[in-house]
Amino acid sequence: MKKILFLLALLPLSFGAHAYENNLDGLLKSHVKMVTKSGIQYNAVNYSAWAKDQRHTKVRNEILSKDANTLKSKDEKLAYWINAYNVLTIDLITREKETESIKNLGSLFSNPWKRFSWNVNGKKLTLDGIEHGIIRKLNDPRIHFAINCAAISCPDLRREAYRASKLNGQLQHQTNLTLNNASKGFKSINGIKEVRVSKVMDWFGEDFNGGNVNKWLQTYKKQNVNDNTKISFFDYDWSLNKQ
Repeated sequence: MKKILFLLALLPLSFGAHAYENNLDGLLKSHVKMVTKSGIQYNAVNYSAWAKDQRHTKVRNEILSKDANTLKSKDEKLAYWINAYNVLTIDLITREKETESIKNLGSLFSNPWKRFSWNVNGKKLTLDGIEHGIIRKLNDPRIHFAINCAAISCPDLRREAYRASKLNGQLQHQTNLTLNNASKGFKSINGIKEVRVSKVMDWFGEDFNGGNVNKWLQTYKKQNVNDNTKISFFDYDWSLNKQ
C-alpha cells in the first residue's frame, strides 16, 4: 500500500516534467504545415496564430524556468536545448512582430542571434549562445537539421517536440528529410560528379566529419557521393518561413 501511495505521489511530477513537450507538440501540429514557395518546399509557421495561442507562453516559461543542470544524459540536454532554441526563435519573431525576415531584427552593431537574450533559469542567454556555446559542444552534427532559424532555407521545424526517449530516431529522420529535399537540402547536379547541399554544411563544415563533408554525406547518400564528388551549396533564402 505504501508503495502504491508513493508511486501515486510521483505521478504529478512525471506529468509535469513532460507538460511543456506535450504543449509544444500541440503548437507545432496546430500551426506548422508544409508549403512550397519560390520553388522551395519547407515547413511553414502561422506566426499570427502561434502568437495568440496560450500554449506558447506556457511552453516558453517552462523552458525558461528549467534548471538545465538537472539534465543528466546527452540526449536529455540535446532535446531540451534544441526545443529551447526553436521556441525562443519563434518567441522572437512573434514578440517583435517581424513578418519578412529574421535578419531584419539585427542592428548596426549586432545580428539578431546575438542582439536578443532571454533569462534562462537566471542565466542570460542569446540564440547564438545556445547554439554555439551549448548545442554544438554536444558534438552531434545532426543538430544542424533540427534547430530552425526562421528562414525558408533553414532545415525544417519539426512538427513535434524533441524528446530524449526517442531523440536519435528524430535526429536521423530530420537528417534524412533534409537530404531528401531537392529544393534546399540535397540535389545531384551532375550525377556523382557534383551535388548541391544545404549551406549549413558550408557554414558549419567542421562539424561534419571534421570538415570532410564528402565522407559524412556518404553515410546517407553513398550512391550519390564519393571522395571526389564536388560539393556546391544552395543559395540561402532568408525570407521568413511563414505560411
